[in-house]
Amino acid sequence: MSTVTFEESGMQFGPFENKDVFAAEKFSQKKHLVSKSVEFVLFRGKKAIFLEAKSSIPQSSDDINNDFLPSIAEKLSDTLHLVASDYMKILSERDSLLDPLKGRNWEQLSINYYVVLKGMPKDQLPALHDMFNAYPLLNKLKKIWSPNKSGWVKVINDVKARDMGLIASGND
Repeated sequence: MSTVTFEESGMQFGPFENKDVFAAEKFSQKKHLVSKSVEFVLFRGKKAIFLEAKSSIPQSSDDINNDFLPSIAEKLSDTLHLVASDYMKILSERDSLLDPLKGRNWEQLSINYYVVLKGMPKDQLPALHDMFNAYPLLNKLKKIWSPNKSGWVKVINDVKARDMGLIASGND
């Protein structure tokens, strides 16, 4: 079993089996296809988890609404476009980084977007979760990609990510 880990925003994600992870950011940087992307897409059971990691968030609500949320939403949007173009065979790339996308039954997968915030106090997560899920572009994407799922954007901290097996024990 070949595994992969990701060092992002001061956190070590994984290890995950290579076959279960599309390294979206690495692929998009290598191919210059999209300007932004999430770190990776993890396939776990019937979930496709699009994961973005951040070491901090802006302190002012203006910075959150004018820069942070638009950037986070654009990363998800660009990655969804990238994955959809591969699924529709528009990408003619022969790249092993795309292998985890091959043969997926997308109609049976639930698309989830996890934003992992390092060191974020647990009591601040619900307000951020609500803010992300109310953001217009993320709401529009939800209507298209996960219409029957409420709260499809999960805002979690590194402690919760570790509990969920996204960060290995002992990794920060």
